[in-house]
Amino acid sequence: MLEIIIKICLALVLGGALGMERQYHDKPAGFATNCLICVGAMMFTIMSEIMGFAGGDPGRIAAQVVTGVGFIGAGAIMRDGNKISGITTAANVWLVAAIGMAVGFGEYLLAASSTAAILLLQLGLRKTLRVVEMVKHYDTFYVTCDPCWSIVEKIVAQVEKQGITILKSEVNKQDNLFHVSLVGTFTAHDFQNITKDLLEMREVHSLYR
Repeated sequence: MLEIIIKICLALVLGGALGMERQYHDKPAGFATNCLICVGAMMFTIMSEIMGFAGGDPGRIAAQVVTGVGFIGAGAIMRDGNKISGITTAANVWLVAAIGMAVGFGEYLLAASSTAAILLLQLGLRKTLRVVEMVKHYDTFYVTCDPCWSIVEKIVAQVEKQGITILKSEVNKQDNLFHVSLVGTFTAHDFQNITKDLLEMREVHSLYR
């Protein structure tokens, strides 16, 4: 009984730690969700062990945990045009289930060290990305505007006004609107300035990268 209590508490702590990181950065699948996934995976693992002692196949339940968590993770992935978000959260959900399974099997060191490594990676990666965003790099951003070539020229002129060199441009007409893709070298701060300037134009409907 004591061992089960220890497993439940550890699953809550480890799942909660990864969930707090997601919730702090305002991502889907936060604290409560990760706690539930970790404890649930732990319980299914314990049940699979009990089945093994009773003569059943101990791998059947544990194997289905991976499939079930895959459906939960898929729900966190969203697509908006050419932009896909939520993949990191989906991977985090998958990992939390693996940690819960490790706790269920009594591999406490493996579960704790994996949690610590992921937390360090997540926190350290964000700091690294902040530095990278200060460096100019090739990227593409997309603008939807009224179907008028003079407006496209105005958009290009406004972008170049920010000191950005446009390397490639493409215009497609769809749903009575122009969809403009522009390739250039710019920083994250440059893109913020571009967004602010272009969205002030009433002919521009949307802008994203």
